[in-house]
Amino acid sequence: MSDEAPTAVAQTQIDTDEVHWPTIESGPVVVHPLRLKCPTAAMSMFDDDKWSLRPMDVPRGIVQNLHWTPGHREQRYQIPQSLRDTFKRIIWLSINRPAPLSYQAGTNSCAWLSAASIQDRFGSLRRFAHFLGEHGISQLREIDVDLLDSYMNSPSVGGIVSGRGLEDQELGPVAAIAHLADLLPATDRMVEPSWSDGTRGSRSRSQGSDNSKAIIHPDTFAPLLWWSQQIVGCAPDIAAAVKWLNQMQSRPWPPECSSAGLDAVGQIVTARDGVLPAGKDSRVAAQYLATLQNAKVHEMDFRHWRRLRNGSFATDSTLPQPIPVPVGCTIEGRPWLSHMDFRDVREGKLQRVLQAAAVVLVCACTGMRGEECRRLERGALRTVPRPDGATSYRVVGRIFKGVRDAEDQQLRDGKPWVWATIKPGAEAILALELLAEASGSAGLIAHPEVVGRRRSKASGALPGTREVTAQNVVLWILELIEFANGLVGEHELGCAHKIDVDPAGNVTLDRFRRSIAWHIVNQPEGLLAAGVQFGHMKSTTTDGYGSTISSGMAATMDHERTRALYSTLQDHANAARTGLSVSGPAAKRLGNALNRFEANRFPGTYADLTKKEERRLRSDPDLAVRDNPGHTCLCVADPMKPETMACAREDDEPNRNDCRTYCGGRVYTDATIAEDRKEAARLRRSLESANPIMAARINKRIKHIEQHVAEHEAVAKPLLQIMAQERDKVDPTSTARLSEIARRTDESDSSAEKDV
Repeated sequence: MSDEAPTAVAQTQIDTDEVHWPTIESGPVVVHPLRLKCPTAAMSMFDDDKWSLRPMDVPRGIVQNLHWTPGHREQRYQIPQSLRDTFKRIIWLSINRPAPLSYQAGTNSCAWLSAASIQDRFGSLRRFAHFLGEHGISQLREIDVDLLDSYMNSPSVGGIVSGRGLEDQELGPVAAIAHLADLLPATDRMVEPSWSDGTRGSRSRSQGSDNSKAIIHPDTFAPLLWWSQQIVGCAPDIAAAVKWLNQMQSRPWPPECSSAGLDAVGQIVTARDGVLPAGKDSRVAAQYLATLQNAKVHEMDFRHWRRLRNGSFATDSTLPQPIPVPVGCTIEGRPWLSHMDFRDVREGKLQRVLQAAAVVLVCACTGMRGEECRRLERGALRTVPRPDGATSYRVVGRIFKGVRDAEDQQLRDGKPWVWATIKPGAEAILALELLAEASGSAGLIAHPEVVGRRRSKASGALPGTREVTAQNVVLWILELIEFANGLVGEHELGCAHKIDVDPAGNVTLDRFRRSIAWHIVNQPEGLLAAGVQFGHMKSTTTDGYGSTISSGMAATMDHERTRALYSTLQDHANAARTGLSVSGPAAKRLGNALNRFEANRFPGTYADLTKKEERRLRSDPDLAVRDNPGHTCLCVADPMKPETMACAREDDEPNRNDCRTYCGGRVYTDATIAEDRKEAARLRRSLESANPIMAARINKRIKHIEQHVAEHEAVAKPLLQIMAQERDKVDPTSTARLSEIARRTDESDSSAEKDV
């Protein structure tokens, strides 16, 4: 027998032992061997009003104490005295017992909650307990289903959170109480809520947190990526400035108030005609001027010079503070900055802007989550030469989401992972390496140290060891956007390069993952971009990047593909009611698809789809309606009949990048014809500067578009009329196909439940 066997047996006994509450309530809070990771930490007792989670080895930045009474801090939601021991037992079980299998079944729940999740659960249960106190409940067995339904719609839930997913997070801990009945005293056993049967939570659980984040708006995304590449290209200038300043600040300072130093101050004032650059609070920029003097002047000598030699000078905050570091980078052929400014380097502004630009490119080119990017280490980039002479790039790091050990506990250090990236992502990492080397930072992404003689050295920590949080990066990206928009005006680049405010809020690293998938799937030439990004033209046949290179993006891309399909069907079903007309060889097939879509009675919004409904929508070939903006038409080619597609195909799916005008799967609508008219108008404007040969080609294209528009106007029929005509036809095979799809989906669901 292996050495692990006795431990496993003992562990099983611990997990299955009957709970003896009198013993527990007289002992410490954290007792389970798997949870007691820091035995030397101060241990709280069950009766204490404050429970410390430090024995669980709580990560830095997580609240480490559970406060059962308000103490010196006011609590908006308080646990009534009569229910305090009850909820202490529930939280004690959350710490020392795995979640019951009945609660985990059919969900993404884990057996063991992390310390952060226990904090979240404690907050949710405290609000629930406050609600119970308001309704005179002193024992959980007094609760009925109607009261729980009333809590679901109470301000305690809706006033704290918004959105279906967050509501489920608030209600989930309450539903879990019913599954602890066998471990709790009779007075603490609660009836199961009506909304804990999986119908409420299944929808949010079917869509992971990555998919629930808002995409970055294209008007923000496109110029942000462009500016990030420009700033990363200027990394040598920033690194050189940081290196120069570090060298100058590390030299020995001259003695304060020396005769030579005071003489040098007088020379500086004379050379600048008595007007010196100002620092903070309109004071003279003494540190800047002293740094330029190469150890000849102490920064306090400017004050002494005025006092001892009766000198005078004025300060001007508009004066620049250039340092002797050349500006080598250019943007659109012009130097990106007129000079490297002392303040921007000393206060870390340029370092933050560069790091923000780099992490934007890394996340955009790899699909990393925010935490995975922030915790990259130096030396993460791997360059892989290929047999054809080209170069591939790999990024070595760690993933943290859903990484758990054999006991189903979260591994804080994650596990090794490898991402593929393209050249801009590789250049971003090289820029971070260059900056880290210049600043002497231990981390690839680190807080810029404020360079100065009076910098605090009490902590003794090396530069770059302070943790960079998600909020830090959000502020850095905001600073990057402000800095880039300032350069737009200085370089007169026009509004195309201005980074607009994102309507969904601040740009965070975690939003890039879904934004990349959305742009790949929904934009023109999207499948080609998917091939570049993920090594295959169709995400359903790509599991990450294959072998040891994994991205976890395949499911996200399929989710976005289904969202695009749903949006296209919903938009055209609505447009049909407002008089949209269509033409083309596949107009009847479009009418049938919309009839089928309405007959399935899908919910009004995509967010309301269940996982089963998503699969049914995605797998029904009669609902295959694809937007094809690059070719101003709809593609409704039947995936069950690939031989009818005129384009090059992949896995029996049409290649919309190879759309042919004679294909029988095309549909033209009033909206696509409007795009054709815009194209014709643009071509007419281009004739003014075209040479005769090019003008002949353009005129031929304009004539073709005009003929196409005229043909549509002559033969187009209202889509609603086509739908009605197709509905009147009897098609026995249609019902049979729908039943077969439903049967296969049910079998798939049953198989998934067995796997769970």
